[in-house]
Amino acid sequence: MEDEIQPLSDAKKEQIKLRATFLNNIGIGVMLIGVFTPIVRVIYGDMNAQVDILWLAGSPLGCFLLGIALHLMAGWMLRGLSK
Repeated sequence: MEDEIQPLSDAKKEQIKLRATFLNNIGIGVMLIGVFTPIVRVIYGDMNAQVDILWLAGSPLGCFLLGIALHLMAGWMLRGLSK
């Protein structure tokens, strides 16, 4: 017996799109909070002077990379729609 790939129903396709949108939006939120907030706080002088420069540079970089990873995962999920 052959294993045939069944086409996805419209409901399944919509679920995939919603999950991908959710992941993409979480990635955007992580980037906004983790990257732009520290930059704005430094510009407006709201950061504590005792903050380590490594933490100030590493935290936004980590959040940026996490945001990119979530965005790529969302795109990877959408590849299933072509079935």
